[in-house]
Amino acid sequence: MNERLKFSWGHIIAFLAIICVSYISFMGITYLTNGDFNYALIGMGIIDFFFILFFIGAQQFKASGVKMKRKMALERIFLLCSIVVFLIGMIPMAHFWTVKSQNDEIVDQFTSSISNAHNLFVDYEKYSNDRINNYEKELTQVIENKDIEPRAYHTAGFIDGKAEIQKENMVKTLRLQLLSENYDSLKTLATKWIDESNQGASTWNVFLLGNTKEIKKSIGSWDKQLKDFSAYELSNEVINKAVPKFNSKGATDAISGIDQLTSAFTTKKFSIIAIPFGIIVYLMLIFPYIIQSRHSKSPYKNIFKKKVNNGFSIKTEKSEKDTDDGTFRIN
Repeated sequence: MNERLKFSWGHIIAFLAIICVSYISFMGITYLTNGDFNYALIGMGIIDFFFILFFIGAQQFKASGVKMKRKMALERIFLLCSIVVFLIGMIPMAHFWTVKSQNDEIVDQFTSSISNAHNLFVDYEKYSNDRINNYEKELTQVIENKDIEPRAYHTAGFIDGKAEIQKENMVKTLRLQLLSENYDSLKTLATKWIDESNQGASTWNVFLLGNTKEIKKSIGSWDKQLKDFSAYELSNEVINKAVPKFNSKGATDAISGIDQLTSAFTTKKFSIIAIPFGIIVYLMLIFPYIIQSRHSKSPYKNIFKKKVNNGFSIKTEKSEKDTDDGTFRIN
């Protein structure tokens, strides 16, 4: 009865609750902060620290066999504070359940946005092929009109007798510039990432779905690289008209969709699921305290009532004195 429960099956239950609290609060803070994993880790650590401090602390004070009047006061304080601390700690956990309640809508939005990133490469290939075809047509026209516009013919770099071969080489050069091996490698890596992301999308997978900043950064990086590929212009591409710049509607739609996800993640609502979840977790955390036997020397039956000796309540407010060995002297 007087043995302190340093570790018991009750603590195992509380430990499982801490594991659950850790991940749920981590996800909730990640969504609240729009994917800031550093804040989420710090917040999770703070919540875990105070939960362990007050829930296990209350259990340890209950088991104490020394300075029991003081320990009873601390037990009452820690027990009351455990409720307050738990309610505060439930804020990010409740937010996760709010996000989870919108799982289908959020996953659909995420999948749609990521799929639009595919269109970035579709747009680029269309842009490249259109530009190559237009370039070839312009060169053909210059060759056909060499007698009418000889200046354009020579400005384009054509030499009599070699014009057709030169044209083929020029078109091939532009194609290699726009649709190079670097482009193929970028497309392969990006497509693989997009396909894998669509398969693993879930509000439980915060490392994917909650990482909207990195997703936007990746799409923006791909878009920039494609614009860099298209920025190169052959010297004779501008004979008749300016070379068009590359812009992707797919990239714009993808980033816009991710921004809408950010709004869904950070909007504060309340999900009814948080109530039964909170009750279950609180009971699991307080379980070591509940099963802890109070020390036999304690004059307190529980936190609200003192023991009764031969029909009379032992009054200890003025007469009892705590001693170092855990006994009491009654004056």
